[in-house]
Amino acid sequence: MKSRWVRRGLLVVVPVVLVVALRLGWLSWLVADGGPVRKTLEGLSWVAALVAVGFSLFDLRRQRPEPVVSRSVHVGRALHLDGDRLPKVADVPLLALRVKRAVGTSDGQALPRYVPRDRDEDLEWAIACGGLVLLHGRAAAGKSRAAAEAVRRLRPGHDLLVPVDGPALRQIAESGLTDTVIWLDDLERFLVSGGLDVELLQRLAPSVCAVATIRDHELAAFRAEGAINRAAADLIASIPPSHLIAIDQRLTDTEQERAKTAQAGDPRIDRALAASEGFAEYLAAGTPMLERWSVGDDPLFYVGQALISAAVDCRRAGYAEAVPATTLAQLYRDYLPALWCERPDLPSIAEGLDWAARPVLGASSCLQPRADGTYLASDYLVDRTQDGGSPLGGSPVPDRTWDALFSLSSDRGVTAIGTAAYDAGRFDVAERCFRRASEAGDEAAVRLVAFPISKLGRYQEVVDIFWNGARSGHQGIMLGASVALSLAGRFDDLSDLARRAITDGDVEATLATVVTLADVDRSADLYHLGLFAIVNGEQGTITAVTWAAGEKLDSEQLNGLAHHAIETREASVVFATYHGLRNSANVDKEAVDAALLPWFAGQEDSGEISDLP
Repeated sequence: MKSRWVRRGLLVVVPVVLVVALRLGWLSWLVADGGPVRKTLEGLSWVAALVAVGFSLFDLRRQRPEPVVSRSVHVGRALHLDGDRLPKVADVPLLALRVKRAVGTSDGQALPRYVPRDRDEDLEWAIACGGLVLLHGRAAAGKSRAAAEAVRRLRPGHDLLVPVDGPALRQIAESGLTDTVIWLDDLERFLVSGGLDVELLQRLAPSVCAVATIRDHELAAFRAEGAINRAAADLIASIPPSHLIAIDQRLTDTEQERAKTAQAGDPRIDRALAASEGFAEYLAAGTPMLERWSVGDDPLFYVGQALISAAVDCRRAGYAEAVPATTLAQLYRDYLPALWCERPDLPSIAEGLDWAARPVLGASSCLQPRADGTYLASDYLVDRTQDGGSPLGGSPVPDRTWDALFSLSSDRGVTAIGTAAYDAGRFDVAERCFRRASEAGDEAAVRLVAFPISKLGRYQEVVDIFWNGARSGHQGIMLGASVALSLAGRFDDLSDLARRAITDGDVEATLATVVTLADVDRSADLYHLGLFAIVNGEQGTITAVTWAAGEKLDSEQLNGLAHHAIETREASVVFATYHGLRNSANVDKEAVDAALLPWFAGQEDSGEISDLP
């Protein structure tokens, strides 16, 4: 009780004493220069200043604009990310790069030691140079393993980009990439509309290295005469020979010696060396996997076989992604033997998928399951089907499969289905796919529509497509229509288009036709178009025709054009003819000069023209 009264008294007395002391100046020494209070306040002011500067810097940092390249661009577009960053090459396991598991490999067991290939040195030189390096060969030849090992040796600390598809690659690349390895296993998956093309590759080349693999069947399709995926064909054609690395199915004698050295007690390598099918094919369990798909005689086998066949045909039909189980369930009955279609004792779809997805001898499985309930057919089985050595034989893809993939694909992705349908001779399916994609704004598909229409014999529609392209100024449409007519052998139609374009003074339309005629060496047609242009054309169309024709003409035809131009006595016509012929790639320039320069000299001497070209 007493202490409480003391505290109350102090609360009253102390403030009164302080007020009196301040009024009388008794405490002025505390705040004088050098006094303890002044020193304390000055110290606190420095602390406050430092805190203020810190908060200002923090605020400036918070307001600083984000870098142009945002790491978030990788999320959903690239695989194996470290958070939202690209991983390093050395940090991504080989199996994650789609290197095939080996026979007898348990979950905890490593892949067999790598057996160096004879092409490794060429491969390393190509990777060191940068650009696109493409390894090709049959399925299960060891392409992915050779590529992955080379990249790990040369660029382990570089960022690794594994894009989910072609459009994702473009979106990431357009945000900027430096010191990056781009991994493109099964390159054909990325050569789609809005994906990788020559322009994008050239933009990437200075700062990145793209390492890709492709099966020989796919490579041959892009190189084939009349291939309609021109963007992909042009990209393949742009790869220098030093960057095309062939990986053989069988080991050379030198490689076999290295394999024996690498064996080091691993019985898998010893057995692979003795295998008749080939070293890498044995390790990937290729032959046993094909046998699982081909040999059996019970209900589970037939359901599993049909599901595998449906998935293989989806890949044959241009669908490169894993297929939903629901789609396979819709399709598999078309692949059952007729006697089994209505059997009441068939196992369920789930049981069939489980059987088809079991690893064969601890290696690959016929159907590779994904976490999202989709399945991808082994590329080895696709390869053997394209060779004609599978349960599918040479049978065509059924209508129901084309229809299902048309519905399953996106507006952009359906172009790949159309391309596969065109290559398979299903021009009706191809037209439907290209029309859908073009209506959705796919520039590549707009150019392709004319091809299946031409194959279906509707040539007047192709001509109409050409002029629609000319009216809209769309060079790709005109070129596509002219190439479609060329593939159909409709050279008279092409020449008619060229004459009308020359008469109209349409240089772009003229170029679309004469370039196509030049590509197929129609020198006689080009010569007569040159004569027509000299008489009826404007300067631009004359130059366009003579430029395209120049390298295809023999000396007699070349002199004929030159003489015809001189006979017009029109300086603009002679100039246009001279420039067109002179700028042709492989024309005899000395012959052109000999044919036309004397006329220029004579005109200059007479004062009719003042400048030589």
